[in-house]
Amino acid sequence: MDSGMRRVIERFPELAPAIRNFFHGDPSFREMCSDYAEALAALQRWQTSDHPQKEARVEEYRELARALESEIVAALRLPTQGTKDDHRS
Repeated sequence: MDSGMRRVIERFPELAPAIRNFFHGDPSFREMCSDYAEALAALQRWQTSDHPQKEARVEEYRELARALESEIVAALRLPTQGTKDDHRS
């Protein structure tokens, strides 16, 4: 299973069937999932860092992950999901 899709399903297990279907049918959604996995990985790295900018970066990646979660849920709820007439760019 793709790591992006896996991370999104871990976050929203109740939406797993829709996530799988949309992931396989929509390149834009796949990219969102990939971005989400990357944001979570960066968040985890910063949380264990000793860098002076740790707190600022942790907050930055938390916000990015939250924003991506909102985009992902919104994409899954679009009535035209899976069509080529995609307006989520």
